[in-house]
Amino acid sequence: MPNFLTILNLAATFGLIVGGVLAYHYGFTRTANEVQERVIHLLQSEIGALQDRIDALEKENTRLNQVITTIRTSLKRRGLYITIDGELVSIRDRTGLTQSAHIHGSKGNKSQSDTEAK
Repeated sequence: MPNFLTILNLAATFGLIVGGVLAYHYGFTRTANEVQERVIHLLQSEIGALQDRIDALEKENTRLNQVITTIRTSLKRRGLYITIDGELVSIRDRTGLTQSAHIHGSKGNKSQSDTEAK
């Protein structure tokens, strides 16, 4: 009889150990899945916010291009021709006199007010 109880006790202990390991693994997996779902949700929210920002910037860019076109057309009627070549803006009048300037605040160029302040 003691031999049967010992075997039963060992089987119960082994079952508890296996059950504990499985429960720990299940809990760890569940926690990892919850964290993963939260991260995915946050990243999707961030992607949505960035997409909204891109859409707003595209609209603003279109509006600014329309403003530049309007200004160029108006100045052309007065005999001033504007050419924008990268970071260089050139203005030419009817007599052929050309004046050029770099765009202020662009990358790699210090604005004139920054240079004068130093």
